Order: sequence, then C-alpha cells, then structure tokens
Amino acid sequence: MHITLFKALKSVNVTDDQATEVVAAFEEYMAVKIKEANAGLEAQLKGQEAQLKALTWLIGTLGSVIAIGVLVSALSPIITKLIH
Repeated sequence: MHITLFKALKSVNVTDDQATEVVAAFEEYMAVKIKEANAGLEAQLKGQEAQLKALTWLIGTLGSVIAIGVLVSALSPIITKLIH
C-alpha cells in the first residue's frame, strides 16, 4: 500500500521527499488508529481472562470436593471395620 500511495503522489508531481513524508505520516496515523481500535478489544480480553481464571478455580474446587466425597464414601466401610 505504501508503494501505491507513493506512486500516486508522484503521479501528481509531488517531490520524492514530500511523498516520503506523506507516506510516513499516513503510516503513523494508521498505527495510532489501529492501536486505539485494539484498546477496547484488549480490555475485553483482560476481563474475560479474569473470568476464565475464576471459573477454573471454581471447577477445580468443586472437582476436589467431589473427589474427597467419593474417597470418603469408598473408604467408610474400611474405616467402620477399623473402629469396631
């Protein structure tokens, strides 16, 4: 795209230096606009990342509680025999 813009500027008799400055300014402008557009998406991703961490902890905790419950219920006959 830079070459196309440069050639277009040259076709209307803009000097090499002026065309180069325009292309550089346009590139900088586009970089700023892209960064601004991505800022909202980055904020959204950070929020979703926090939610994902919380969900991971919740699932891990529930899984642990279930595993402990199953283990206790499986071992309860053995524990009962040891006590009596």
